[in-house]
Order: sequence, then structure tokens, then C-alpha cells
Amino acid sequence: MDHVPRSVLDRALSTLTRRSLAERLHAIRALAEVRGVRYVDDAGRMRTIDIALRPWLLISAQLLHFHRTAVLLSSALWQLATLRTRVPALRVVLPFSAADEAWLTLARIPRARPWAVLGRLDSTAIYDEAGWQRDYRMLEPNTVGVGGVHYAPASCSIVLDVLGDVLEQAFPRRAITATPDPRQLLIDELHAVSRRLGRKLQGVAFIENTDFTTGTDEFGELAHDFNMRGLRAVVADPRELRWGRRGLTARGVPVDLLYRDSELSEFVSMERSGTRLSALRQAIQEGRLISGLSWEYDQKSAWEIFTDAQYARYFSPAQRQFFRQHLLWTRLVRDAAVSDPQGRRVALPAYIRRHRQQLVLKPNNLFGGTGVMLGRLTSQREWEAQLQRALRGRMRFVVQQLAHIPEQEFPMFGPSGGVAAVHRHVVSGFYFSSTGIGLVGRFSGKPVVNVSQGGGLIAGLWVH
Repeated sequence: MDHVPRSVLDRALSTLTRRSLAERLHAIRALAEVRGVRYVDDAGRMRTIDIALRPWLLISAQLLHFHRTAVLLSSALWQLATLRTRVPALRVVLPFSAADEAWLTLARIPRARPWAVLGRLDSTAIYDEAGWQRDYRMLEPNTVGVGGVHYAPASCSIVLDVLGDVLEQAFPRRAITATPDPRQLLIDELHAVSRRLGRKLQGVAFIENTDFTTGTDEFGELAHDFNMRGLRAVVADPRELRWGRRGLTARGVPVDLLYRDSELSEFVSMERSGTRLSALRQAIQEGRLISGLSWEYDQKSAWEIFTDAQYARYFSPAQRQFFRQHLLWTRLVRDAAVSDPQGRRVALPAYIRRHRQQLVLKPNNLFGGTGVMLGRLTSQREWEAQLQRALRGRMRFVVQQLAHIPEQEFPMFGPSGGVAAVHRHVVSGFYFSSTGIGLVGRFSGKPVVNVSQGGGLIAGLWVH
């Protein structure tokens, strides 16, 4: 058997009464509140993120398959930093401002692993159907400030606590654990980078722009976890970094490496506002930033390079085969001739107008589902207006082939307060470092699936 059929866990769940299901849903919510699984909305309101009572179950062969997938795709992303300097056409597809380019020259690019990265690759993969290995598509890359590093292991621990007896009933004499912990992937990467620099890792700063007070609320939990593991950690704004007699400090605390939530555009904005980030610049030059600036090439338009035949020669046969099977046709929106999904040269704006039903428009650099427009849910007039903004505006957009977002059924509280079987759209994200992968699942009533859009989490468990 190359996967765990959905029916195996469903049979065990079907033995629970509605009252038992309700009690377990309440228990999941209570544990999520205690364990810091929360989100701050734009109005400053804190909400507890929902966690599905029904987890995803993976076997070792599936984890190995997606580890290989992550290696292929992250290696291709890693190539972009040097490839863009060699191929002038890529500077159009991966656009940076002059200020961005000046920062990028600070980055040290190691010739080999470790890569100084903790990233996430978002996909349509699900694991309990026969076509799991064939049918998934990779939606986009995210290698800077990835969400869920705390949420993913927290959701696994909560579901194991609440559903342990049911899992034991469904899988007698089988060990079931969380899938690899992205916090551990990050710690391993920090140690590997520190060894490469010839340093003993003793302190880490989680750096984020404190001008933003909404969104995911993970860094405090991550710092607490690291401190509990005996690794000194502090949360700081990039403007609170200093160099002095004790070396690099964050809010006065000596640190060796920086793990960032902030993107390069935020560093540029801070300096434009009059704050020179000299300590951060020196840390970048010394290779102390994770994820490093060389991962700023993870723009959604990277998929154009991977899905355009004119660039195929720069990638390995295995990468090219993977691109053909699992990547969605994507193009940076501009007034130009490009190849369409069949390889024919077309005028891109006209193609976008004609094929609205099969396409999605997305901001090239934003995250959290912000600004995503699905053509099939949009009128032609709204679509045209968004296309015009993409063609003339300062914000860059990509157009992407519409993916089939799977739907699955979960026991949840219905509008009346009772437990009901509810259908939700689902996506999965694979965390990757230079050595391993982890997993987080997400669900939503909307086809744009994201925690920031009101979605929830699905625990990824490993059936050994």
C-alpha cells in the first residue's frame, strides 16, 4: 500500500457519538488557545485558529517522495541567484528596484549546502487518494518569513492529544507521530550555518518589523520554544540590532544568527525613512541571516522561468520533468509576447483577457492570499480592471493557470452549533531546509486557502 486510504480513519471516527465529537472539537479549540495558535486580524482582534479534527496521515514513502520533490524545486530556486546575473532576460521576469539590487550585492552565496534557508512550497497535494503522487500541483514558493513554523507542530501535538485513542484503534500496533517539526529543521539549519561560519551557536534573534501588529503571531512562541531547548532567543526589530564590544546584539542580547520574518522591501523602506540598518548589513555580509538575501528570488514569477521552454537548458532532466508534471503555467504580467501553456507565442494581455475562466491573477510578492483574483469567480469587467492595474501599476502581478483545489470533508460545528460534516478546500505546504522537510495543511471555505483569509490548520501525522 502506497498511502493510507481515507476510509481507515473514517471508520474509527464513525464510532464516535456526536457528543464525543463535540467534546473533542471543544478540546481542540481550548488547547489551541493555550498553545498559542492564534492570528491577529486587521482590526487588532485576536482569534484562535481552527484545527481540523481529522488529520492527514502519511506513510514514510510519501514523506520520502515529497522530500525529493522539495530538493528538486528548492535546488532550482537556489540557482536563480546566479542564473539571473548570467541571463539578462531573467531580470525582467524577476524584477528588483535599484535599492533592492544594492542590498543583494551584500549577500554571500555559499557554493554548497547549507543554504541558510527555511522555506515553504505550497501545493495542492493530498495523501489519502490513489493519485496522490500524480495529481498535485505546486502553487508558489515562499522562502522568507514562512508562516506556520510554530502552528504546524502545535496542531500535530493537539490532535495527537485529543484523537490518540481513535488513532490507536485505527492503526493497532503502529506508531503514529507528528511529521518532521519545522522548528527542528530551523534549529538544524542554524547549527549548520553556524558551523560553516566557524562559530558555536549560542543565541538567535527572530527579527520582524514591529510597525506591523497584525497577522500571524508566532515569533514569541518560537523564541519561548528555543529558550526551553537551551538556545538563547529574542524577538527584535531589525532597527534594534547593534554591533559593539559584545559583537552582534538584538535588544541588548548577544546573538550569533538572525532568522527573519521581514522581506528585503521592508529593509529598503526602513532606510528610506531615515534609519540606516548598518548592523543588519554587516550581519548579511558575514552570512548570518536566515533566510539569506539570495532567497529573495522566490517571487511567484520564478514559475515562469521553470515553465518556459527557452530556459529549460539551465536545469537538470529531473527538474525539467518535474516542472512539466507539477508546476502551473505562470507569467509575469506585462505587455509582451510570451509562450502560452501549449508553447505558442501569444500577446500576453490579449491571452489573459480571452482566457479569464482558466486563469488567476496574483500579486508577485505579496502573501497570505492578498489580492488574489480567480477569473472564474470574477466578471469580465472586474478582470479587465485588475489586468489594467497589473499592466500600469507599481505593484507587479503574475497570471497563473487555475489549479484544481481539492475539497475534503471534516467534522466541524455547524451554524446551529451542532456537529456536521463540512466540505472545505484544502492545500498543503512543505517546509524545507538544506536537509529535510516538514508539512502543514490548511483548509478554508474559500478557494483561496490561507489562515489570513479565515482558514484553519490540518495536522500532518506520520504512520510509521
